[in-house]
Amino acid sequence: MTSRLAALVACGVLLLGCSGPDDAPEDDAPVGLPRPAPADRLPGRVVDTLGVATFNVYRHLPRRAAMEDARRLTRNERVDVIGWQETRADYFPDVRDRLSRRGWDTWQLWEPDGPFWLAVSWRRDRFELVDGSWTEVHGGAGKQRTDLPFPPRGYVVVTLRHRDSGRLLTVVDTHLNPGIETGDGFQDSVNADYAKEHLRELAEVWDSVPGDLVVGAGDFNFDFHDDFEARPEGGVWDTQHEHAASSYEVLGLDGVEPTRGSRWIDYVWIADRTLRVDAKDAGSGQYVAHRSLGGFHSDHRPLVARIRWYAR
Repeated sequence: MTSRLAALVACGVLLLGCSGPDDAPEDDAPVGLPRPAPADRLPGRVVDTLGVATFNVYRHLPRRAAMEDARRLTRNERVDVIGWQETRADYFPDVRDRLSRRGWDTWQLWEPDGPFWLAVSWRRDRFELVDGSWTEVHGGAGKQRTDLPFPPRGYVVVTLRHRDSGRLLTVVDTHLNPGIETGDGFQDSVNADYAKEHLRELAEVWDSVPGDLVVGAGDFNFDFHDDFEARPEGGVWDTQHEHAASSYEVLGLDGVEPTRGSRWIDYVWIADRTLRVDAKDAGSGQYVAHRSLGGFHSDHRPLVARIRWYAR
């Protein structure tokens, strides 16, 4: 998308954010990091401004800590939709029940031996479920094949109807294998080979799923800064850039704490066909601002992107 690339250059994509007066900042900003001003509003009627979060809950947390994390995230009034990862945990059914009592609905598969690895939640007063599905991209691998075993991987697609407008929001949620990155490329491992297959298939999903606005969430286990700078063949940017844009790519990293350790590996996306960066763009979703949130027990920080949804 020519207009998007031009906007990225103008904003200094890698380390700077676009500026403009709009949504008020939150109180708990990362200490010592500048926070870019939200993006200017574009012409056209706004359907809604919603917060899309991605959060790896860390399945080995004690139940009490996991419940505290879920409550903390869903109490945030700037979060409306959440793509969860590592939800195959004994405590997650209790999380779902608690969220349901707090006005949240959740789509998640249930397997014979427990809840599934991915889930999507949304505020019940804002959205209603239309459909949900799971697609497996590759099988799992045990200790006989890798030092970092992994389950079957793929993605879920959840389509929601916006109650006020009747428009459709589709959420794609995914989780790539761990142990795949070297810093400027991929490791020579089965984990990385399967992750590259995963990325190739995911690129096609953005163009094919329904929705007036298509967004995504996920733990990609590959640092945005490393990937964008090196652009390895088969990497995140290399496979996704003509199909979807992450909030990092459009808004930059300025003021956004890394989501795990020193790395930005948790992503929020908008499909290119529904992305709006310039006034002339045909898409309906504009990134306004994004940030990772602190104070959680998980080894990941949730990433939250505010998205302005236009009637296009």
